Amino acid sequence: MKNVSARNALYISIVFIIVVWIVKVIRNTVFLNSILSVFESMPHVFLQAFITAILVIICVTFLLRLSKEKYLDIGFKKDNLLKQLRNGFLFGTLIFIIDTFITGPIINILIPKSVEQGIDISKLFNNSSYVIIFLFIGLFKGGFSEELWRIFVLTRFEKTFGRFGLIFALILSSIIFGIGHLYQGLSGMISISIIGFLYALVYLRKRSALEAVFAHATENTISIILGYIVYAGN
Repeated sequence: MKNVSARNALYISIVFIIVVWIVKVIRNTVFLNSILSVFESMPHVFLQAFITAILVIICVTFLLRLSKEKYLDIGFKKDNLLKQLRNGFLFGTLIFIIDTFITGPIINILIPKSVEQGIDISKLFNNSSYVIIFLFIGLFKGGFSEELWRIFVLTRFEKTFGRFGLIFALILSSIIFGIGHLYQGLSGMISISIIGFLYALVYLRKRSALEAVFAHATENTISIILGYIVYAGN
């Protein structure tokens, strides 16, 4: 593998991304009912999320090294660290507000309740003893591994196919990100697709991976805390 050219390494990454996309779409559509059943056990959900995050980190790290790249090359910079974290916090808060008070309500109006087949969201928050684990998963899987994957996808397509590849990846990866949350129902899928698109724009703004990671972590943290407040005791 040491003799793999940088160009061929990119092609390998593109093939890997496409395979992951196909598996994700099939799993979250054809086998949606099996995913819904997983949510009957929150410890199982947390374990599955943790393992998925670890696998994403391992695969992305390996494929970056295959391309002779490091995390620094895709935007994980230490410069102006506090500024990056501050901007991430502000963008994450803004995205939460947009989703909660603008796009979410509009989508709920447009999507009939009769077509919703998602889980009862209150089930995610019916046991307050899980709050620390939930926050950890929200930060580790959602904040770090999901943004690492998103940034990896965007940069692979851009390096391979230029601006067209970047736009293609931006749109398609956001849609597939939403499909990955189809267990929240059709409105949830659309809402998460929009949120994923916004996370990508946060990264592309200054190619700051930490801004995108912290934006996602912030939005997840706010959603989880408010979820426990709203559904406590249900």
